[in-house]
Amino acid sequence: MVSLPVLEDFEMEIGIMSRPAPGAQTLPLVREAVRRPMIKIAREIGGQIDHFPERRFVNTDGALLLEEAGLLIMGTPMFRPIGGDLVAKIGARHGLNVLLLRFDSYHVSFDLRIRGLHEWLTRYRRWSRGGGLWFVPEDDGGLPYVRATRRGLIISSHAPFGNARQREEGITAANPWPLEWEA
Repeated sequence: MVSLPVLEDFEMEIGIMSRPAPGAQTLPLVREAVRRPMIKIAREIGGQIDHFPERRFVNTDGALLLEEAGLLIMGTPMFRPIGGDLVAKIGARHGLNVLLLRFDSYHVSFDLRIRGLHEWLTRYRRWSRGGGLWFVPEDDGGLPYVRATRRGLIISSHAPFGNARQREEGITAANPWPLEWEA
């Protein structure tokens, strides 16, 4: 097997596109406005970024791979739950956890498909305060919290914050509205 180089800071004007089999389900082509936030999240998590996982993993066109974390990062402007079944199958087929960025009119939310869990964790937000990246549910209804590290995703029943004010401060700090995040 030939090992391909992983180029973290490599950017292309024109992406390489492989053709799916006729009739195969695919997510829409990932636009640059979607890809930039994917790269930003991958860099925040840390580790080497494989910008072309489709060279080794079927149906991962447009995704990013953090191999050390066992994490496939994908993005889509499609409303939930569209694309969820396909992305779950891709993650399961390759033994990877999946972080799916979803864009709506005013913010990015995250859906997580974690090996060993039988359903999606949906409508999560980025949270950061004092270092470390977490994904927290939009509604604090007993759902788990997920810490993202270069070694993988860590599920916790304990919040990374002590009260509602700290929760909102961490979400605000981690989710500014820079122009490069516009979809």
